[in-house]
Amino acid sequence: LGTDNSSSSDNMIPVVINAGGPGALAEYCATCLGDGFPGSSTDLDGKTKKDDEIDNGNSTSLGYLRACHQINAGSAEHYLSKLFAASNKNASGESNAYRQSTLRPASAFLDKCLPLNPHVRSLMAAVGMCGENLSPSKTSMAAHVSHLCAMTSGEGMAYPVGGPRALCHALTSVIEQCGGRVVGGASLQELLFEKEEEEKKKTKKKQGGEKVDHMGPKPRCRGVRLQNGCEITVSENGGVVLSTLGLLPTFLHLLSPDVRTAHGVPPGLPAVSERRPLLKLLVGLKGTKEELDLTGADWYRLPNATLPRDELVEGEAGKVKLGTIGVDDDGDEAEGGGDTTTTISEEAAAVGQTGGRGKRSKTASSSPNTTIKKRHNKFTSGQSWMKVSFPSAKDPSWSDRHGTVSTCVITVEADDDFVRMFDAQPRLYSFLGTVAGDVAERLKDRVMRDLVENFPQLEGRIECVQLCGPHRCGLVQDPARFAVRGNRPETPYPGLYVGGSDLTLGESFSGALVGAWLAANAVMGYSFVDLMYLKKNLTSDLERFLEEPCDVVEGENGEVAEDLAVPFDINEIDKKTEEDEGMSVPLPTNAAESSKEE
Repeated sequence: LGTDNSSSSDNMIPVVINAGGPGALAEYCATCLGDGFPGSSTDLDGKTKKDDEIDNGNSTSLGYLRACHQINAGSAEHYLSKLFAASNKNASGESNAYRQSTLRPASAFLDKCLPLNPHVRSLMAAVGMCGENLSPSKTSMAAHVSHLCAMTSGEGMAYPVGGPRALCHALTSVIEQCGGRVVGGASLQELLFEKEEEEKKKTKKKQGGEKVDHMGPKPRCRGVRLQNGCEITVSENGGVVLSTLGLLPTFLHLLSPDVRTAHGVPPGLPAVSERRPLLKLLVGLKGTKEELDLTGADWYRLPNATLPRDELVEGEAGKVKLGTIGVDDDGDEAEGGGDTTTTISEEAAAVGQTGGRGKRSKTASSSPNTTIKKRHNKFTSGQSWMKVSFPSAKDPSWSDRHGTVSTCVITVEADDDFVRMFDAQPRLYSFLGTVAGDVAERLKDRVMRDLVENFPQLEGRIECVQLCGPHRCGLVQDPARFAVRGNRPETPYPGLYVGGSDLTLGESFSGALVGAWLAANAVMGYSFVDLMYLKKNLTSDLERFLEEPCDVVEGENGEVAEDLAVPFDINEIDKKTEEDEGMSVPLPTNAAESSKEE
C-alpha cells in the first residue's frame, strides 16, 4: 500500500491480511496506523471472547468492518432477487441496505465513516478492491463490502488438492455419470435461433427512416455453431443454452448482428463497461516452497489505494477537505473512463431499455468505434497494479507429483500494445492480434524485474517464463454493473440463459459459484413463491435425495478411506490429463444426434 499519494515502490509498505477476522485487522490498525484500540478481547474470568463479542472501543476500523458485515448480510437476498420478474422485486425488499449500496460509490462510505485517519481509509479501500485496479470513487459500495468481508473472514481461504484441474475432473466425472458430455477446445462462432416468420423478423421503419424498436417476441435460442461449422442443438422440449462467458461476450460476440439489430440486447447493457483484459505470466521456479521460502498467500500491489491527501480548509477552523484515495491517472479506461458519476439510478442506467438495442449517443454515433484519445497505458515497474501467486505452495500434493519444481503466476493489466479500448456503448476492448516479439519481451523483463525486487530469494531460480493472454475478465465493478435490469440469468431470448460472476461479483470464486447457482435455478424454473415463501430451490430439493457425506467410509477390503463424491487419485488425474491433451473429442456432425444433456 502506498504511504503517500504516489505509486512509487519507494513509498509502499507491506500489509498482511490473515484469517484472524475483523478483530485482527482492527488490532493492526491500532498498532501500526494510529487508530483507536478495540475493547478487551478477554472477559473478567480471563476467557477469550468471540470476535463478535468484542466491543468497538475506540477503534473506528472495527466499527467500519462490522458495519460492512451488516450490509453484506443482505447480499443473498439481493442476488436471489435476480431470479424474480420486475413485478416481484418490490416484494423482495427494496429497503435492503445491500441493494441500496450497489448504486453508490465506495469512496462516499469510506469518507463518511473514516474521516479522521487517512491511513485506515486507504487500507480499507485496498482490502475491499484488491482484485481489480479500480479506485474507490468508481467502485460500487456493494462490491467493496463483499470483498472486504471475504478478505476479513475468519474462515480463511481454501484450495483444492491437486489444483483447479482436479476439481474440473471431479465435476466432469459427475456430469458424465449423469449422461452429460464435456467437450474442450471447441471454439464457438455464434448462437443459433429458430427461423423467424417474415412479418416478425424484418425491422420496421418510420417514414423518416428512423427504426422502430422491435417490441414483439424474441426468437428462441436453439443451439450453437462452432468455428468448424458444426451445429449443436438442444432438445425442442425444454432444452436451453447456458452461457457463462459473460454478458458482453454472449450478446456482442456470439449474437449475430442481424438478430441483435432486430431484437436488441438485455435492458441496460449499453450502460456497462468491460474491465481491461489481463495478461498472465507463468513462471517455472527451481526449488521447493521450503527452499524458496514461498507462501500460499497472494501478493498485490495496489496503486489505487495510495494515501489520500487531506487538507485543512483555509478560514474555517477544524474543517478538513478529504483527499482522493488512489492515483487517478485520468486515463485508465478500466476505471470507467473520465466521468466521475457518484450515484447511478436504475432508471438512468437503463436509458433506452424499451428497445434494448444499445443505440449510441449523438456524439458517439458521429464517430463510431472511435478510440478514446488518452495517454498510452503500459505496465510501469514499481507502480502498476500487479498480483503474484504461487499455486504450487497452496497445493499439499504438489511436491509428491512434481518434486523440486515450483510455479508462480503473475497477473497484470494488458498494455495498449495488446488491447484497444473503443468508446462504444457498452465500452469494449478488442485484442490487437499478434504482438511484436520485442514488445512482449520488454513487458516480461519489466514484470520479472518487479518480481525479483519483491521476492529476492527467486533470483537465479527462474527456469522459464511464458506470457499468456490477454484474457477477458467481465464487467467493471462499478455501480452501473449492479444497476442495469438486464443483468440477470434469464435473458429476453427464450432458451438462452447466462451465468457466472457477471451476475454477482468479479474476481471471486464464490461469486462465480453463486452466479452458476442462480442460472441453474432459473433454468429449472423455480418461481417467486417457491423461492421466497416455500424456501424451495435447487439446493433444498437435492438435499432431499442426496445422502449426507461421512468423513470416512469402509472400503471393500475393510480399508477406511475418505468419503469422496468422485474417487480421487492424483496419479490417475495426471494420466487422464496427458491422454486428453493428445486426443481430440469428435463432435456430432448431425444436429439430430445432440441430446438435451449435451
